[in-house]
Amino acid sequence: MNTLAPEGQPGRMPGGKPSVMVVDDDALIVDVLMQSLFEEGISCCGFQNAEEAIAYLKQQPVDSLVVDIVMPGMGGFELIARAKQLHPGVTAIVMTGFVDKFSYDEAMRAGAADFIKKPFTTQELLVRLKHAQMQDHLRELSITDELTGLANRRGFFAFAVHQLKQARRTGERLVLLYADLDNLKTINDTGGHEAGDRALVDAARIFRDTFRDSDIIARMGGDEFAVLLVNSPESAFAAVKTRLENRLEAHNARCDGKATLSVSLGMSIFNPAAKTATIDDLIREADEHMYRNKHRKKTSQQPADAS
Repeated sequence: MNTLAPEGQPGRMPGGKPSVMVVDDDALIVDVLMQSLFEEGISCCGFQNAEEAIAYLKQQPVDSLVVDIVMPGMGGFELIARAKQLHPGVTAIVMTGFVDKFSYDEAMRAGAADFIKKPFTTQELLVRLKHAQMQDHLRELSITDELTGLANRRGFFAFAVHQLKQARRTGERLVLLYADLDNLKTINDTGGHEAGDRALVDAARIFRDTFRDSDIIARMGGDEFAVLLVNSPESAFAAVKTRLENRLEAHNARCDGKATLSVSLGMSIFNPAAKTATIDDLIREADEHMYRNKHRKKTSQQPADAS
C-alpha cells in the first residue's frame, strides 16, 4: 500500500478534505494519480489489487474510490459492491482503457457514480469526483428513510438485488430477516406520534448495533424493518436473534417500563441453487413467518420461533 497525506497521515486530511483510494494493477498509474491528487491537497492511498484494498477498507473508511475495472482476481465492479457494503456512503468512479467493452450503464449498475476513460487529466478527475459526490448525495437522499437514517424500501431493493446477483455468482447463502415493531399503534395512542417516532428511531439504532456493517438494514415502511445478512449460514439466525433480544431488553431496562420495545421476526433463506428466487420471494416468505410469530405472541406465552 502507498499513502500520501500531510504530515504522513493516511486517510482523511486535517480540515475535513476528502480522502481518495486509487486501485489499479498498473503501479505507474497508481503512483501518478496519487501524486497528482496529493498536489491538489487531497490525501490518498493506493493499491495494485482489490483484495488488499478491501482489507484496508475494513479498517479505515475513505470518501472516494477511483478503481480500474479489469484487474487480476477481483475486478473493479465487485470491489465497488463490497466497498459499499462496508461503507455505503463511499463514492466510486471506475476507469478503463477498454471503453468498447464496458458501458456507463454497467458502471452505474455496479454502484459507481461515474465512468472515466483512460487517459485523463487530473483536472478532469477532480471535476468527476466532485460531480460524483454530488450525484451520490442526491441518490442517498432518495434511498434513505428520513426518520431513522436507515435505507428505505427503495434503497433496500437497490442494494439487495445487487447482493442477490453477487450471491448467485459466488455461491453465498443469504439470510433475510423481516421484523415488525410490536405495539407501535399503542405507543402512538398513549404517548402521541412523537413517542412513536422515538420508538422507531430507537429500534433503528438497536438494529444498527446488532448487525454487521456489511448487512443491509432498512425501514420498509410503518413499523416494518428488513435485514439482509450477507454470507451468513442459516445457523447464524439463532445467535443474531439472541443478540437482538438482549439489546432490546437492555433498552427496555433503561426506559423503566415506558415505551418498551419488542419485535416479531420472520426469516427466509436464499439458496444460490434456486436460480429463480427474487428479493420479493424472500420478503414474502419472511413476512409470512413474521406474521405467524406475531399471532403466536398474541395467543400464547410461549416464545415465538422464526422457522
